[in-house]
Amino acid sequence: MKDGLKQRLVGAFVLAAVAVIFLPSLLREQQPEPVDTRTQIPDRPAIESMSFSVPEQPQDIEPAPAPETMFVPEESSQPVAESLDDLSESPSARETTESEVERAVSSTSSAAGEAPERAAWVIQVASLRSADSANQLRDRLQNQGYKAYVRTVSVNGSDVSRVYIGPKLDRTAAEGIKADIDRELHVDALILRFQP
Repeated sequence: MKDGLKQRLVGAFVLAAVAVIFLPSLLREQQPEPVDTRTQIPDRPAIESMSFSVPEQPQDIEPAPAPETMFVPEESSQPVAESLDDLSESPSARETTESEVERAVSSTSSAAGEAPERAAWVIQVASLRSADSANQLRDRLQNQGYKAYVRTVSVNGSDVSRVYIGPKLDRTAAEGIKADIDRELHVDALILRFQP
């Protein structure tokens, strides 16, 4: 056999082998894969619709008072200062000594025995004629971690802004705060029954 004929036969054999190997895969790719048209979504559940009536306010409930009028203790005899600067200069303001703290604790402890078990207490820090000064003092106390608030009341025809801390359920805790506030601000804070 001649070399040219051998090469042709080998080439034809290689081409036939390639066709046998790759032709079925080419034809298979052109055929579309069967698609499952059955849905995978479950049937819609049976839900009973419910209707709700509009809520009605009960007849025997009084509306809540305005926030500015809530949490105001009974009247106090604390002197009224004009501003924050006047707190330490007022005649009744003084630095609380340890003996004064002990006297205040002992007198309030005896009063605490007369109060109901579920009594709560607030500390009236100061009474100020200036609402801005009262708000500044409240902010200062809040920055120190106290739960302070301001309530404005009318005393002898003029508005007085009172700064409170509390309420506290434990009278002893209120007494401790009073002693700290008296010492720090040079005031004579009052411990009053909390009236929600």
